[in-house]
Amino acid sequence: MALTEKALHDFFLAYFKNALKSSAKVPILDLGGGKNVSDVCSIAKHLQRTSKDFNGLSLEERMEVEQWIEYANTTVKFSDSESEKIILKELNNWLKDRAFFVANRLTVADVIMFYNLYYLFAERLTFQEKEGCIHLSRWFHNVQQDKNVRQSLQHLTFLRTPVYDGVRSH
Repeated sequence: MALTEKALHDFFLAYFKNALKSSAKVPILDLGGGKNVSDVCSIAKHLQRTSKDFNGLSLEERMEVEQWIEYANTTVKFSDSESEKIILKELNNWLKDRAFFVANRLTVADVIMFYNLYYLFAERLTFQEKEGCIHLSRWFHNVQQDKNVRQSLQHLTFLRTPVYDGVRSH
């Protein structure tokens, strides 16, 4: 998990340069004038609102981005092994006819979701389980292609052909 936190810190650092500091527990963004923004959710929302890379969303889309950021940092990040299956199924279903979580392009919601799912995809899911959530895997594979998002994280491999599960169906 420490690798994903470092990669997320590096992602924020690319946008905020020297204004981003790390405390023992949470990142802190110095806005100047004695104003700070702390915690991943708040910094991600600030990035979504201020960065030209993420502008151009409607009010509804911006609200949806913030909703996904909260979901990633509360529900996904702190899920246990039982709830992971439900979450993966929900996310897979959401992405069934979408390329990204919000709009038709990468948003901060996708970035935060990527970091919160990385450990699960890297360490916990088998190829067959990844295949079981094919739409989420397609999205994950697509997002990890962006080196600015992936940062120092290892590129994960996804199979392009179905995995044989040993069950015959006729």
